[in-house]
Amino acid sequence: MIIKKLLKPAVLVICVGVMLYALLTMSTGRGPLDYAAHLDDTAVTVDSKDVTFRDLAFYILFEERKVEEQARIYNPDYPKDYWNLHTNDTFIQLEAKDVVMGMAIHDHLLYQLAVEDGMDSLTEAEEHDLECSITDFWEDMLDIQREKLPCDEEIINNQIRIAAIAEKYQNYLAKTYGPSQAAYKYDGYYYGQILAEHDIKINNKLWDKLVMGDITLQHSKLNYINGLTDADKKTSKE
Repeated sequence: MIIKKLLKPAVLVICVGVMLYALLTMSTGRGPLDYAAHLDDTAVTVDSKDVTFRDLAFYILFEERKVEEQARIYNPDYPKDYWNLHTNDTFIQLEAKDVVMGMAIHDHLLYQLAVEDGMDSLTEAEEHDLECSITDFWEDMLDIQREKLPCDEEIINNQIRIAAIAEKYQNYLAKTYGPSQAAYKYDGYYYGQILAEHDIKINNKLWDKLVMGDITLQHSKLNYINGLTDADKKTSKE
């Protein structure tokens, strides 16, 4: 009897503890990343150089726009359906996320190499091309992305400049060592050989919580299997 009396309070304490732990975990550890709240946090370190989440803004804006344009063709009413498609053994949302990180690491690594080799400046013609690229980038941006712009335009323009210098160094590698410019893109084989010689550390604790498609875009909640929003599902049951 004494054991039973002691056991009940003990079980109650354990249950309460488990519930509190679950609530804390869900509220602070498992929810999607609030991108705006982590702009100054390190997303990835490239050879001891920190690349913050703010430094990913250009790549996120670019990739989310590109995928969203395809999504609106696939399902104009519920483009989020497309983001949740499973293809090529992965979800499109996760594939887009890998592209963002891959491009960011590529550009920051090649930019660092360009700086080390004294090749981080642009000619007058290259500056003109850069200005055209910046103009095109802003003109192609979706209206919702302008409303949810993650950081200042000047910061994003500087990120585009870094990408341009990285591309210049990429072309230099192709002309110097061959075989082609494509071989040194973020998914190119020869670039992969260079990448393997450098120290790359992704902040997976935060990066894993980032949800592509919901950072600079706005989607209704929906069931991606049948394209129903929460409101639609409620109406269909009535």
